[in-house]
Amino acid sequence: MGGADIKPPSEVEETCFHCGLPVPDFDDPINLDVLDVERHFCCHGCEAVCSAIVGAGLEDYYKHRTTHSATADIDIVPDFLKQSDLYDRPEIQKNFVLEEGAWREASLLLENIRCPACLWLNERHLRSLDGVMDVHIDDVTQRARVKWDPQKIRLSEILTAITSIGYIAHPYDATRSKQLQKVRNRRSTERLIFAGVIGMLVMQFSFATYLLPAEPGASLPMWVVLGRWTGLFLTACILIYSGQEFFAGVWSDIKNRRLGMDVPVVLGLLFAWFGSLNATITSQGEVYLDSIAMFVFFLLLARRLELKGKLKAAGRLEELARVTPRTASRIDSSGERHRVAVEDLQVGDLVHLLPGETVQVDGEVVRGESSFDESLLTGESLPVLHEVGDALLAGSVNGEQSIDMRVTHTVQASAVSEIRKLIDRGLAQRPGYAELADRIATWFVAVILVLAATTATYWFMHQPDQWLATTVAVLIVTCPCALALATPMSLSVSAGKFVGLGMLPLRMKALDALAKSKLFVFDKTGTLTHGKPELAEIVTYAGVERDDAMGRASLLSADSEHPVAKALRAFPHDKADTGELFNLPGAGTRARINGEEWFLGKAEYIEESTPLTAEQRERVESFRQQGYLVSVLASGSGVVAIFTFHDPLRSGVEELLSGLKETGVEEFVILSGDSQQNVERVANKLGITSFHANLSPREKFDWVQSRQKEGRQIAMFGDGINDAPTLALADVSLSFADATDLANNSSDFLLLNDEPEVLVKARRLAKRTHTNLMQNFAWAAGYNFIAVPFAAVGLIPPWGAAIGMSLSSLVVVVNALRLQRVDD
Repeated sequence: MGGADIKPPSEVEETCFHCGLPVPDFDDPINLDVLDVERHFCCHGCEAVCSAIVGAGLEDYYKHRTTHSATADIDIVPDFLKQSDLYDRPEIQKNFVLEEGAWREASLLLENIRCPACLWLNERHLRSLDGVMDVHIDDVTQRARVKWDPQKIRLSEILTAITSIGYIAHPYDATRSKQLQKVRNRRSTERLIFAGVIGMLVMQFSFATYLLPAEPGASLPMWVVLGRWTGLFLTACILIYSGQEFFAGVWSDIKNRRLGMDVPVVLGLLFAWFGSLNATITSQGEVYLDSIAMFVFFLLLARRLELKGKLKAAGRLEELARVTPRTASRIDSSGERHRVAVEDLQVGDLVHLLPGETVQVDGEVVRGESSFDESLLTGESLPVLHEVGDALLAGSVNGEQSIDMRVTHTVQASAVSEIRKLIDRGLAQRPGYAELADRIATWFVAVILVLAATTATYWFMHQPDQWLATTVAVLIVTCPCALALATPMSLSVSAGKFVGLGMLPLRMKALDALAKSKLFVFDKTGTLTHGKPELAEIVTYAGVERDDAMGRASLLSADSEHPVAKALRAFPHDKADTGELFNLPGAGTRARINGEEWFLGKAEYIEESTPLTAEQRERVESFRQQGYLVSVLASGSGVVAIFTFHDPLRSGVEELLSGLKETGVEEFVILSGDSQQNVERVANKLGITSFHANLSPREKFDWVQSRQKEGRQIAMFGDGINDAPTLALADVSLSFADATDLANNSSDFLLLNDEPEVLVKARRLAKRTHTNLMQNFAWAAGYNFIAVPFAAVGLIPPWGAAIGMSLSSLVVVVNALRLQRVDD
């Protein structure tokens, strides 16, 4: 093979000419002549952007820029790029846009987000655009998922719409996101240090005035006058540099005609500073320079710690985004290997994987065998052996041996990408009280401004020397951020923990039901049992050969997802003219094969068209009494074969039931379409006293609905496809799912491993998350309801309000992060 073609990494890492990210060691480098020099790029997207700039005659942009395009706080790319259709080009979109039928979906990274209100503004603004079908922005990662109709709106128009309200959107890239985060961290550190150092000078003067207060009625000493003027200058510097993000936020709010969470902050700071200026000029009244310095410092500190908390909360989720390598070793038709960008891999390409290398895209092993670590995707701690023909998941890590695989899904359609999208959608579907908290937070600022105006009016009329202090305290002490953070922080941490368990949270709004349900309903086949029946015996009739019967059964099972049908589908069969294939869920299938009508399914279903003999009925009943699954094959002239299958219990089911009892579950019920004997046998083994057999999907649905009318909250663990209507009806639904087939599932939570006892840990996590959310809400609401009245009556000074407001949001963040310490 051509393994020697892969170049060793250079001693000095080369960076992309356009964005500044490291350039992967491609065998086929991505180059372009710019400013008479050959430049190197990290991907075809950056090369296309640079080519567009050069092609438009704007080559001088690269002479005069002060930093790379992806790392600035503001968009330094020329206006041409904002107005062009650059991001509508297929060669650029292929890196980050998913195409599904008539719509497109992209993940975008938002900059200049300061608080949850910014997210609300962006979502509302984008949803108002004609052609935008869905928008969700994660408060923790600041990652936006946008779905649009390309016939009505272009991606470039969406990006321009975001820019028009003061924010910047980039196509999401995990590496670039991390680099941007480093820049934001550095700048926030600089502003925090500046506020702290300059604030100490202001505090020293204030401390001196506390120790040596001026005599009542006497003129102020010269050192106090000079100190006040110096303090005014220093606090002005703090406001201009360290506090610039507050003022930028308010300016954006004014332009967009809304009340953001920075509005009371800025009003409080301006009232305090100009009030101090008036007191300094007139030499009468108090100055609040120490309060200004403390407030800016503590608020910046709180936001910095809040940001670190958000990143920590999203750690597991962001790990999924960063897991995919940027290059792969593709094998060409001559057997030579070449390093290429992962985005260039197409279905059918051959890829060589070395030991220790992460699988770049979903594929199938075509040469060799090796064990793979799939813990990031399934939660399975032990390596899984894969041989020729086995499926490989992007994000799993090759263990011992080199192997070759054939690509089955591109990077945008891989399992890890699908998992990330499902989690994003799951976080968008939050509990009802979370939506209520968001609505309250939206109006909270307006209420605070009214309270501040009322407080100022009252004190100005009754005690004029106190109106400024109390008004500033009311404006500063409130913390709408704590209320807005209460939900997303806890849910993000919890979602990451669910992923760590090997469970995908598809709808977080079902979290409460998972925590509170005391009635758990189970399907039998594929849930309590393995759901992969093994053929035990075949009884044939009318002289039909065993292989012919198996072939007919395989053809009839082609479109069914029932576990027995999957087992039958694996049988070899000759080509045949098959038509009018019809599947009746929970009963069986029928089809016309070579002009003759055939039936496959339960004996009861077969008898509707072809009667069974007494001997055949007795044989079916005997097999069922022995605990076998039974399927009957028949043609229009009679029964052709009886198939029996054995489906053993899943390992860990007993532990699941005992663990759920410990968490407060009071009742277990089995709802199954299988025979009475089989269901009773499984129920007796597990000690479940309530079970119902021979149920159709409609009868399962009706049973669950009737219990809900009685006021019962129901959790259902079933087949994510065949039981879809009942799962959708249940208060919370769970099912096993293969990580390679996630899109068609109807459950709220998916288990990606084969360990049902994980559900016990998931329920404990759901209970902890619910408690954590309630604690956050109680703190956020309680703090504001207590602090605001105390500040309004003059019991909280401005400096106390500064500390209280900063600590309030920190309490929410720290409390949410406690969920990370919940044992898996």
